[in-house]
Amino acid sequence: MKALFGTAGNPEGFYAAGKKQSKDMPAWLKDQGLDAYEYQCGKGVTVGEATARTIGQAAAQAGIALSLHAPYFVNPANPDPASQEKTAGYVLAACRVARWMGADRVVVHTGALQKRPRAEALATALEGFQLLRRRCDDEGYEDIFLCPETMGKINQLGDL
Repeated sequence: MKALFGTAGNPEGFYAAGKKQSKDMPAWLKDQGLDAYEYQCGKGVTVGEATARTIGQAAAQAGIALSLHAPYFVNPANPDPASQEKTAGYVLAACRVARWMGADRVVVHTGALQKRPRAEALATALEGFQLLRRRCDDEGYEDIFLCPETMGKINQLGDL
């Protein structure tokens, strides 16, 4: 397996080069000697199907591997059933767009402690990810990897 390198989102250098649209990122990344692109949906999954497919086609032509970052506000560690349902909805929406793009990975934040002991929050997050995996499989996204992303703040789950 080869390590891939790229950007999460569109860096300042992309815009400094006169580029404005994410569909131009794959070719720009290739010109930079990179081979991966994480499309950001951190503030919500709002990209339309036509745009997603255009980005995917550009990535395929440039040989750029794609992933997609689910909204930042998902929290698989939240024990509240209503919150778990919202998280599942956001992740399923991210999987739908990833499918349109041809991406095989959706990056998902692991969640926050919410004033609970770390072990308790971690156990909830593990259950939450199992639920997410089942929901994704049930919706036909079994081929899309859910990639938990560790987070650096003390009240968030995950560390090296």
